[in-house]
Amino acid sequence: MVSSNTSIVKNLYLDIDGVILDKRGCPAYGLEGFLRFAIVHFSCFWLTTHCSGNAKLTLSYLTSKVPKEALELMSGIRPTAWSLWKTEAIDFTKPFYWLDDYAFDGERKVLREHRCESSLILINLETNPKQLEALCKQLKETFSVATSP
Repeated sequence: MVSSNTSIVKNLYLDIDGVILDKRGCPAYGLEGFLRFAIVHFSCFWLTTHCSGNAKLTLSYLTSKVPKEALELMSGIRPTAWSLWKTEAIDFTKPFYWLDDYAFDGERKVLREHRCESSLILINLETNPKQLEALCKQLKETFSVATSP
């Protein structure tokens, strides 16, 4: 569920496996539309084991897995680095969404401590292959409502 405070959300943290790619390594349904929307409305960051502080590694991993247009859209997504919990890379001074297929108990604890558990959006492409596309539609509607006079 997306909060109604989307107009102030600044950062979007993205995992790859289970979010951008399904478990078979295929692009999520609606990926390109999602990316087009995300890069316009958010500061996007990779929050994935495929990054390690270097977005070139991430793009290299994705090169044979996503269409060229999606890869081009991803070229502006910034890298993050963390050692134990992904939450180490999150800037808690700014509102954010974190899209992932799983969060460890330690990461959930950090989110609770910062009172931002609702910023985590769990994606499950196995049970809902069109979840990323549905999330994009929901975000668009929320942005539309938030920016209406």
